[in-house]
Amino acid sequence: MSNTDQSSDQHVQLTRGASYLIIQNFGANAILVVSFVILARIISPADMGILALLQLVIATCQTFLTWFAQAVTKYVAENVSSDSRGASFYQALRATIAIYIPVVIVIFFGSKFLAAHILGNGDYSNLFQWLAIDIIFFGGLLPIASAALLGLRKFREIAFVGLVFNGVLRQFLILALIVGLHNFVGLVIGWAISDGATAVIYVFLAVRALGQPRFDFPLKRLTVYSAPLELATIVTYAQTWFDRALLSLFVPLTILGVYNAALIAFGALAGVTAAMTNMLFAALSSIAGDRLNVRNAVRLATRYSCLTLTPLAFALMATSKSALTLFVGSGYVGGYLPLMLICGALGVVAFGTALGPLYLALGETILSAAVTGLSVLISLGAAYFLLPALGIIGAAISRALAILLGTAFGVLMLRRKLTLDLDVAIITKTLFAAGVMAAVVLGIQFVWYSKFLLPVYLLIGAAVYLVMLRLLKVAEPDDLDLLKRFLGGRFSLISRILEWILLPSTAKS
Repeated sequence: MSNTDQSSDQHVQLTRGASYLIIQNFGANAILVVSFVILARIISPADMGILALLQLVIATCQTFLTWFAQAVTKYVAENVSSDSRGASFYQALRATIAIYIPVVIVIFFGSKFLAAHILGNGDYSNLFQWLAIDIIFFGGLLPIASAALLGLRKFREIAFVGLVFNGVLRQFLILALIVGLHNFVGLVIGWAISDGATAVIYVFLAVRALGQPRFDFPLKRLTVYSAPLELATIVTYAQTWFDRALLSLFVPLTILGVYNAALIAFGALAGVTAAMTNMLFAALSSIAGDRLNVRNAVRLATRYSCLTLTPLAFALMATSKSALTLFVGSGYVGGYLPLMLICGALGVVAFGTALGPLYLALGETILSAAVTGLSVLISLGAAYFLLPALGIIGAAISRALAILLGTAFGVLMLRRKLTLDLDVAIITKTLFAAGVMAAVVLGIQFVWYSKFLLPVYLLIGAAVYLVMLRLLKVAEPDDLDLLKRFLGGRFSLISRILEWILLPSTAKS
């Protein structure tokens, strides 16, 4: 087989691996949207604010206690053919459980104190008792087990289990328990059951693939790799949560709930980005020593990140008002401007999805920490001035600024380490095409607005985007050939339709 064919097959494998995780996220997010629509109508915006603070507690534990997940992915991927490939996983799992146990005990028995000081009401203590049970699964077991499966490139297994248990089961349990118990605590119980089931299955799959436990992988090696990365994790945590944490000091729970609803809607889009990032990290780790292949992989990844994520972000930006109003009700309409700002920022730097895992795969963990830390410091400064006066709008501006600066600094730093081959033409053309699409959709809503016309707006947006790709000659025969090989004969009709739309007749021949 020629090098070109091998490279093409790797591209197909890379794209197909991403697709499993992306399909999982699409499926899980579709279920999440349906569940969230129901949830938002049976709980109050103040309860939505409580939800944000509970998520903040979980994120805090995961950030400061879960150290070794990305190290496990890296070392499992690098030693995939070695007999000792599972040692890093077992060592990390044992250390993580040991770290979590005392913290979980403190949260469980200090639940009344935490409820009184975080939520302002000690009667919510049962929320924190169930939260303590969920934390050891979600924060401790799940990240380490899923990291090992990513290193093994078991994308299909991750996607299936995640969709069934962290998608269908999770949302069904949450709604059923809230309604059945007539209490918000049902949400946290649903978290604990679904996360526990998912964690157990992931651990089982990892153990079956990696064999008998062995702990001869040096804990020091895991720590040395993870310590600088932990700094990046901490500043990323600050970047992710600083707006909601600060808002809780300036606004009531009801306003915090409105902003949190907007971020949950944004989370459906961010989930697709996270899936691509995780897949790329595993793939780039396996070829980190070959700088030429890394360069080619990054160029390919930026191309397809822009083609897919940019229009998704701009579509949600353009339909944010109708989407929030239709799905969660008019009580949350105040979140549409923050949602527009954040989605717009992500759309502009969608290519950054391909860059995020790169300096981690190359072992540049200190660089990762520096890049994230600098963007967080600037966004925190912006938040300090904007939040008191602008509230949730100021929070959204600060978050959008962090997204933009994180990618900009990443590009500048990585160019000092290797020849960074970004597909600049595709970045520019997809931004223009998605921008035209968003302008058309916003213009139509200005003339004829109804929340019930959201599907129509999305269909028009998709049509405009595809036409713009054709006019700008974005697609190449290789792109459609890759798509055909990826979809296979069963879905050849889709390939032919897209080829007819995107490629001129001369290119097809």
